[in-house]
Amino acid sequence: MNTTSTSLWHHRAFQQLFWAHALSLVGSGLCSLALGLLAHELVGASASSVLGITLAIRIAVIVLCSPWAGKLADHFGARRLMVASDLMRTAVVIGFFFADAVWQIYALAVLLNLGSAIFTPIYRAVIPGVVSAEQYPRALAIGSIAYDASNILGPSLAALVIAVAGFRGNFILDAVTFLGSAALLYGLPRLAIETTTDAKKAPTSVRHGLTAMFQRKPLRESLFLAFQTSIGGAFVIVATVNFVKNDLHLSDSAYAWVMASFGVGSVVAALIYSKLSISGRDAAVIACAPVMLGALVVVALLPQYSILFIAWWLIGMSYSILGIRGSELLAANSDGAERAHIYAAHFALSHAGWGLTYPLAGFTTTAIGFGLTAWVFAALIALVSAPMWLSGRARLPDGH
Repeated sequence: MNTTSTSLWHHRAFQQLFWAHALSLVGSGLCSLALGLLAHELVGASASSVLGITLAIRIAVIVLCSPWAGKLADHFGARRLMVASDLMRTAVVIGFFFADAVWQIYALAVLLNLGSAIFTPIYRAVIPGVVSAEQYPRALAIGSIAYDASNILGPSLAALVIAVAGFRGNFILDAVTFLGSAALLYGLPRLAIETTTDAKKAPTSVRHGLTAMFQRKPLRESLFLAFQTSIGGAFVIVATVNFVKNDLHLSDSAYAWVMASFGVGSVVAALIYSKLSISGRDAAVIACAPVMLGALVVVALLPQYSILFIAWWLIGMSYSILGIRGSELLAANSDGAERAHIYAAHFALSHAGWGLTYPLAGFTTTAIGFGLTAWVFAALIALVSAPMWLSGRARLPDGH
């Protein structure tokens, strides 16, 4: 790894990557929230179903397209590819501003998530190349904080924009964030993040990353962790809008603020996790599934607005910790030459779980209501997490 600085913030490449990623995430957060309200405006009580289908489209695009991100990065370069994806998403979110039919939401979702399928795995793959091995856990925590801060800042900004210009104004602000991300990446020194050199003999086959994900036990465990996050995360993201808007008859701003609590919990967890010892981080990972299970049971028994703040906070904490551990496993079990392919394959395969849980959350919330759906997802968490909780797997190698 190519930095000798003791401080991450002394490394220009990391700074610009961080802020570009942060802006992109804020944009994604604004868009996700605004899409939920757009769906509610167009179809009313069926909003969760439309949102579930939209998110299922996201998963399909990611699963089909993101394995090719590593191949494209080899050919075009990481920086150029990420800039192009930001510009694509700028155009798409402006299209959402003018959308007035459900089919338009679906069509634009394809293009929006094509950009994400390219950007995200490439960003994750280049970070280990610009920080030292000792700095990487901290870099992961900072990256997670950027992601989680977007879950706070996005809804908070959305609430302000809704008050001034309505929820469609979020799409315009969204476009500005993607343009800002593209500008930062365009100014990044090319050699700071490009990982393909003739000395490394990087694998060029798309199958390399997919094969490695199934052949290496720690990489399989990272997928298992991702499936846990997809259960808790999908319920929060998809079911909340129907509960707040239709069951409680609260405002758009109320929906924005309760979603922000999910992000607050994630930020707190990332800060705590980065300061724990390896054994402490292992224990935190094992605790995540029981915490998510308990939070879902509580909202099923007490479906109240105030309860959501606490429950979503706890699920957000678990979501963050499981995500960071998955990235640690990826970095510890791949090298620079293959990393873009490994991360792209993980990004695709890990989203297969979301492809199931997003539409399940949407259709069951619409069909049987928020409370019963919470019980369904609590049962799924128990079923999926029991083997890991009992065996204590997904531990980091000694010395990592």
